[in-house]
Amino acid sequence: MNYLFLYLAVATSFLAQGQNAVQKLNSLDHQFKELIEKSNNYKQYKVIEEKQIHILHENTNKHIEKLNENIATLKSSVTKKNNRIVTLESKLAGLNTKLTDVNTEKDSLNFLGIQTSKGVYNTIVWSILAILTFLFIFMSLRFKSSNMTTKAANKQLQTIEEELEEFRHKSIEKEQKLGRQLQDERNKLSKMKGDKF
Repeated sequence: MNYLFLYLAVATSFLAQGQNAVQKLNSLDHQFKELIEKSNNYKQYKVIEEKQIHILHENTNKHIEKLNENIATLKSSVTKKNNRIVTLESKLAGLNTKLTDVNTEKDSLNFLGIQTSKGVYNTIVWSILAILTFLFIFMSLRFKSSNMTTKAANKQLQTIEEELEEFRHKSIEKEQKLGRQLQDERNKLSKMKGDKF
């Protein structure tokens, strides 16, 4: 957009100076025609006053000088405008580079000190999430299995403890019964010895 305005300004400047030059050329052309028309004829020649030729020559030289000044001014203006265009193009290139960098930063993240694109980052995060979910399910199943095994082992242990308690209870009863029987037999033996004496 800036270039368009710049080119329009240069073109307008050229047109304005060109119109002035055309007007002056027309003025010179008119002076030549007037000189020729006002000059006297001699056979097939035109006789022109020397004074008129000097005036026309002076006007032509002034016109050429002004044209040369205009050309120099236009060249300077074109050079300045070209330098301005180069500066603007350089700034535009810098801005395009910055815009590219900003877009790259916008589309990437700093992950563990490494610049990665959002796609790679999302893949890494979802992979980690999938692995953690798998490990959670696996550990839950292992825990459930271990818990069931532990419960079964506890139940079996309780059954064995109950059987052991029952066996101990029966053993104590049996021991007590045998102890009574032994005492009875001792008593009988002692009674038999007492009867002999």
